[in-house]
Amino acid sequence: MKNQLTMVFILTSFLLTSSALAQDCSKGLRLFEHHAGTGCIPADPQRIVTLTDINALLPLMTELGVTPVASAGHIDDSGDQIFRRMGAYDTSSIEWVGTYGSPDPEAVAAQNPDLIIGSPYPETNYEIFSKIAPTVILDMFEYPADDTLLMLADAVNRTERAREQQTELEAVAEGVRETLGADFERTTLSIIATQDTDRTFYRMEPQGGWGVIREYLDPTMTPPERPLDPENPYERITYEALPEHAADVMFLVTWDHDETGHSAIFEDFLADPLVQALPVAQASKIFNIEGQKAGGFSWTGIGHGLERIAEVVTRDDLNRDLVVE
Repeated sequence: MKNQLTMVFILTSFLLTSSALAQDCSKGLRLFEHHAGTGCIPADPQRIVTLTDINALLPLMTELGVTPVASAGHIDDSGDQIFRRMGAYDTSSIEWVGTYGSPDPEAVAAQNPDLIIGSPYPETNYEIFSKIAPTVILDMFEYPADDTLLMLADAVNRTERAREQQTELEAVAEGVRETLGADFERTTLSIIATQDTDRTFYRMEPQGGWGVIREYLDPTMTPPERPLDPENPYERITYEALPEHAADVMFLVTWDHDETGHSAIFEDFLADPLVQALPVAQASKIFNIEGQKAGGFSWTGIGHGLERIAEVVTRDDLNRDLVVE
């Protein structure tokens, strides 16, 4: 799937490049291709505004060492303006310019940005904000996350650092395959997620961080998890279908962890009679993954999910014959 999407993007980029060859950029600017087209952006941007916290502010600050002057964020249940997943970082200098999905154009313009980084949602983002300053749209929902993360790094002149992070994660996956050899191929995995207790779950999205984890690790997945539908990645599936997801190892991704890492939803899942009847549950080989840390649109999230899986599948106490492929 990734190869097909990447080829589409390459062909699209080629067409865009061909039509833009005659376009000249002013001094200090360079031609840049992104998911909304081709345009001139600063060669060395100094006043970056991001229109999303998780999908731009987070990887910029935590992985690339770039601090935007402002960002859209989120309003939590207490009514506070926050930048999600940024609790460990000093964001006091970053101005608030509205919420993800509804950034305020006037607030953005007031920051005198020289580069705006946004997502394709809402669809009017590029039309509105490209009138304020050069704007780069990163489509982390339709294209492979690693390709899009490299595009983000290129936009802010941090490609070398992003390549280093990518190489480190590819090495983790390669280490698992080398350590286990043929045992890895016969170790069947199931990776599902839930965010509530209504006895439904969904398969992990084909794109985003989990798509990258699957590509790098290339594990043997259960049959219903192999062909992921990019048009409906979050289809709700009832617990009655869990036997179809039978595996040697099962991972459940949840998002309700407290400060100790405990997940009440995961505990409820383990206690469910249908779950207890699964051979993988009887072998005590169902593991929890913190959704707040794993996957998502960042090298760190990809790394956390990949390393968590690697930690489990290399254990000596796994019964790799619960499911015979």
